Amino acid sequence: MKRYLKLTAVLLILYYGCTKTAPENEEEAPQTGCKPAFPGMNVTYENYVKNIISINCTRACHKGGNSMGPGNLTSYAGVRAYVDKFPARVISDQADMPMGRAPLPKSTRDSLNAWIGNCSPEGL
Repeated sequence: MKRYLKLTAVLLILYYGCTKTAPENEEEAPQTGCKPAFPGMNVTYENYVKNIISINCTRACHKGGNSMGPGNLTSYAGVRAYVDKFPARVISDQADMPMGRAPLPKSTRDSLNAWIGNCSPEGL
């Protein structure tokens, strides 16, 4: 009985954490006049960020539809719609995402910060 109650509590905490974020269909805000803060760093969505998001965000939660977490982070457009939330939720030392494994390693967070600072390029 105690095992069942503990499992239920853990599942409720995970569900609550993944559902208390931004709405699913947030419009992508155009980024105009952005000047790269780290021009010497070639961190793009395609060459780096896509893999980090896939491993840490979309396997269990943020894959759209009926997934546990709101938002669909399976595409560049989906990630860009939430990039303004990354500094507090993913990059900071007090980050609460990814759920249960936050914060990410400092080197990963630094690279994500460089990507955002360089205007979040797609890099096709």
